[in-house]
Amino acid sequence: MINKTTDLQIMAQRAILDDPRTREHGIEVLNKNGIITMKGNVPSSEVKETAESILRDISEVEAVINELHVELSQEDQGNR
Repeated sequence: MINKTTDLQIMAQRAILDDPRTREHGIEVLNKNGIITMKGNVPSSEVKETAESILRDISEVEAVINELHVELSQEDQGNR
């Protein structure tokens, strides 16, 4: 049995950092009673959805609140 406050937060953060699709984006992971909140900025909707999927795959996670914001790069903004 894991401590839902500390151990689950560490497990969730490690899952984000272990995945090459999400590790370099500085995603902050917070835990409150098994409810994981992600915060930060990511470069695409794909990264945002991938991070959420990674956390939902952890059986001890009760719910995921995805507060990640997609920030377009300067190059992408110029193409609008």
